[in-house]
Amino acid sequence: MNSSPVTLLASGNSLGAYIPAIHLYTYLQGRNVCTDIHVLENLYHKEVRLKIRSTKEAFHADFSVARMGHKLAKPVDSSLDEEAVLRLLHGWKQAGVFRFVVFTGFWIPILERYKQEADDSLDIQLIRLDAWDTPSFKVHKQLYPGYDNVWLYESSKLSPSSYIASDDVEPLPYAQRAGRILIHGGGWGIGTYASTISELRRLGYGLDVIVYDPSEVDEDDGITRYFGTKPSWDPWSRDALGRHTFPPMVRYVRIGGVLREFPFEDYSAYTDLMRNCAAIISKPGGATLNDSLSHGIPFVMLEPFGDHELHNSAYWESCGFGIQFAEWKAQDFSKHHLERIYRRLLEQRSKINHFGEEYLCSRKQQLRLTK
Repeated sequence: MNSSPVTLLASGNSLGAYIPAIHLYTYLQGRNVCTDIHVLENLYHKEVRLKIRSTKEAFHADFSVARMGHKLAKPVDSSLDEEAVLRLLHGWKQAGVFRFVVFTGFWIPILERYKQEADDSLDIQLIRLDAWDTPSFKVHKQLYPGYDNVWLYESSKLSPSSYIASDDVEPLPYAQRAGRILIHGGGWGIGTYASTISELRRLGYGLDVIVYDPSEVDEDDGITRYFGTKPSWDPWSRDALGRHTFPPMVRYVRIGGVLREFPFEDYSAYTDLMRNCAAIISKPGGATLNDSLSHGIPFVMLEPFGDHELHNSAYWESCGFGIQFAEWKAQDFSKHHLERIYRRLLEQRSKINHFGEEYLCSRKQQLRLTK
């Protein structure tokens, strides 16, 4: 397996199609598997990339605009720089790349072109981190059935098949957790998450809020903590060593109107913060479902963004892994109910393996069969 590189295809437009890919990259690299990762936006025309930030700001400012944008999703072909695409395809062919793990359907037209050029059959898995078609797959509904679609959350089976994380560390026992609530709006900071903050603060909950913009940080009250990604960072950028990385996280503290920033040493500090929380409150995005299962975190779900998140919400609730915010509120924000959800998550988590482990085992078996 080590002699057969694995190429991960991600997108920075949605952190839900980026963070799980970086988790898998970290996991495979930690097991000495030669792994490469490409982010789709690096194939865009520069002016298209520049517009992404303004689109994100518009979606963050108005959830109705975000929902409308979701409905208007279309293939990204017109955004692609043909020279960049040709360089990538040529590089893959020269290197004999044939193993792919794909996190967004927008890569499918490029893979269709590579199929025509590749000398050997390709091993391509489309990772479906939602319980329904996301826009990137929906716009390629005629093509994706020809691929190996790996659904982590099959609607017909109320039992997720696997999870994706940087490691395979067991969830922290609930009694050992700090009891804080993590609140965020996904990678684009969208949804109704901000409206829950003041209500829970009045009840005395310790909150860890992931803000989209530092201007959202309130004056320090000694209980509520604020975090975020460095505003200058983009998922399609690379570090000084040419690598794609996890978002650089920062803790924000505003005292006397003055905002101070305290950078995290690395992303594992944020992962530890997640593992230690009593629940996540957010819209039901696929990457947050994965966080919930990976770390045994009860999911309090807000209004969904699009049909795929509507199905995610129904699926997670049917599995017993989450609860609607309105229902949790009707139960007087019961901590005992959250703990029951944790136990259900832990039970399911004990029955399944890390996707990376499943992937490596299946590839080793294929290798033995071909000898």
